[in-house]
Amino acid sequence: MAASGLNAATYDREGRSHIAALADYAMQLMEQMKYINEHSFNNFQMKIGLNMGPVVAGVIGARKPQYDIWGNTVNVSSRMDSTGVPDRIQVTTDLYQVLAAKGY
Repeated sequence: MAASGLNAATYDREGRSHIAALADYAMQLMEQMKYINEHSFNNFQMKIGLNMGPVVAGVIGARKPQYDIWGNTVNVSSRMDSTGVPDRIQVTTDLYQVLAAKGY
């Protein structure tokens, strides 16, 4: 799981550059998977689901604390990943509109 724009330093309300950064990251992951497959003679496949919206973040666990995020935004991304097409990046309509306006 990866998230972008979680704090004031990385959240860009006007230009939404944090959304473009997340999309760029997803595309780089796909390219890296191709490179790994070419050089290791494997055929690994990856599915990615991208969504945007509010999340709740916090630390969970007393013995082994971990930072995590929750919410419908995360759930929708997870469902897009689990029902997605291998070697593709699925995005919600809202995210598509932001990325299309940026020339993606």
